[in-house]
Amino acid sequence: MQRRGYVLAGGSSRRMGVDKAFLPVSSQSAVERQCHLLQDMCSDGVFIVGRNKELFASYPWVHLEDQGGGQGPLDGIATALSHAQDGIAFILAVDLFMATKDDFDALDLAMSQTEADVAHAYSTSDTHIEVNQPLCSAWRVSSTLDIVNRSLAAGERKVSQIVETLQSIRVLVPFNHLANFNSPEDFSRLKS
Repeated sequence: MQRRGYVLAGGSSRRMGVDKAFLPVSSQSAVERQCHLLQDMCSDGVFIVGRNKELFASYPWVHLEDQGGGQGPLDGIATALSHAQDGIAFILAVDLFMATKDDFDALDLAMSQTEADVAHAYSTSDTHIEVNQPLCSAWRVSSTLDIVNRSLAAGERKVSQIVETLQSIRVLVPFNHLANFNSPEDFSRLKS
């Protein structure tokens, strides 16, 4: 079965003030970190999905323009699924800096042991706050491509809404692995 990885790097990073794809994470840019994370498990390639192809020209991974012109993460997922055409598409947002290879190994295992359309990470904090993260996920292209494209064409923009309509399985990961970094304050927590 074909396995491709897609790093979603199309956001405008308004709250961060700088493009999150190029923030330094573990002695490399965020986009490099995410692509390297997916590289070993995605034998059919890793791709960067988003806007501004020129920004990513110096990287060894192929860049794919959002098919809908950058209408949010669902547009990035639709672009990834349309590109993949078959197999499993592993999706990772560029700003989920704490996601690990173990998280994706668990998603991969869930997909191999079930017929789920999508497996996505989730966690629960010590205070019982639950976080579902469909931007750390694995999508079965054959059963999701048409649904995602039709939903996007109909005006849907929330990935969580699409995931709810699919046969999905949640994969438990450590709570801090799903931390989303949207502001300079969030990013300073990562560095400390």
